[in-house]
Amino acid sequence: MQGLATSRDGATVTLADGSVICGGRVWSTLPLPALAQMAGAPRGVLVAAAGLTQRALVLVYLALPIPRWTEYDAHYFPSLDVPFHRVSEPKRYRDSADDPRDVTVLCAEIPCDLGDATWCATTQELGDLVATSLEREGLPSAAPVHVEARRVPNAYPVYDLGYAARFAALDAWAASRPRLLTLGRQGLFAHDNTHHALAMAWAATDALRDDGSFDESLWAAARRDFADHVVED
Repeated sequence: MQGLATSRDGATVTLADGSVICGGRVWSTLPLPALAQMAGAPRGVLVAAAGLTQRALVLVYLALPIPRWTEYDAHYFPSLDVPFHRVSEPKRYRDSADDPRDVTVLCAEIPCDLGDATWCATTQELGDLVATSLEREGLPSAAPVHVEARRVPNAYPVYDLGYAARFAALDAWAASRPRLLTLGRQGLFAHDNTHHALAMAWAATDALRDDGSFDESLWAAARRDFADHVVED
């Protein structure tokens, strides 16, 4: 999406290829600063948006030639000496006859900043970093037969000094736009879990009436409930 216009009568979204989609409402889970830029928010709002930052994330997947790595689905690493904060074994989260019996995959989550050494590292360098770090922590060997990496530019909101006022300015701007709703982890600059994001979506659908109107008071009450969300690991 590269453009957004809303009015009391509806909304228009301009896509990257120049095509236009018209609808009754826009519900956005885009990062709120990006949404403000696309919608041509006032300069003061854009200044606030520029001050909201997020940490990036590199997901490093290691394929191991073994049925299982450990008995646990995930390992957490709070120490700053370890480059990743969590390593999970996705195979532990599912039971499928289609999964190969003699192969498992680890997913290491490495927080970073756009353009830093971690973000720009090669897939091989990232795989070596994860494998050697796990060995140093005394965990079973994670020598991979294959490595893949995926990069997420907006992963974790940064709650630095002054962020609350900057977010409030963007949030108020979004609330003032007719037929626009911003929600989700990125849309509300919220460091929360997947089930919290799902709860936001369910609350939004509950507030949408059968005639297409939106119950603002019900959504406002839901927003107050969102303030009690606590990350669970």
